[in-house]
Amino acid sequence: MTKQPRERLDATAWLARHLLGPAQVSDPRRTGRDTTEAEQEREGALHDGFERVRDASGRVYLVARGDDA
Repeated sequence: MTKQPRERLDATAWLARHLLGPAQVSDPRRTGRDTTEAEQEREGALHDGFERVRDASGRVYLVARGDDA
C-alpha cells in the first residue's frame, strides 16, 4: 500500500477550512425558513431542561436541571 501525499494548503485555504468552516451551499441573500411549532416546543424544552455551567477552567457545558433547583 502506497502512502498518499498530504495536501498542501496555502494560508488562505487553511483559514477557509479551519476558521470559516464549510462552504454555504444556498444563496446567502435568501432568507431562511420559519421554524415550525414543533421545533419551537423542542427548543423550549431543551432550554427548560438544561442549564449552562462554566467550570473553573472556563469551559462551558450543559447540565440537566434537577427538580430540587
